[in-house]
Amino acid sequence: MRFGYAALLVLSGLTELFAAATLIGGPEGLAAAGEGQLWSMHYGFAALAIASCSAWAWPLRQDLAAVTVVLGILSVFHFGLAVSLAVAGDQPQGMIIHGVLAMLSLVLVTSRDKIVGES
Repeated sequence: MRFGYAALLVLSGLTELFAAATLIGGPEGLAAAGEGQLWSMHYGFAALAIASCSAWAWPLRQDLAAVTVVLGILSVFHFGLAVSLAVAGDQPQGMIIHGVLAMLSLVLVTSRDKIVGES
């Protein structure tokens, strides 16, 4: 379980860092500042915040309270985004990635005591 948790932190962090870079640096990101339609850039900074969750949580991988909070946040985030992308129907790759990360988060949150208890 400890490996699964570390993998989730890394995969989630990298996925969201990539999304942040793409959304902030893309044509509807910083380059479009002043045009009024900056949803992409705003979501890019939100993705950066979620990516930082993995970095903040890394040193606390053995703390049950921290593991619980991070898994709760990541579960809700990835599940919500998978549903949102499924409803929109225009980004199947993103929907699959977030769906997989949501399922991994849910599996880990139900067995979080094993993450901390392993040696």
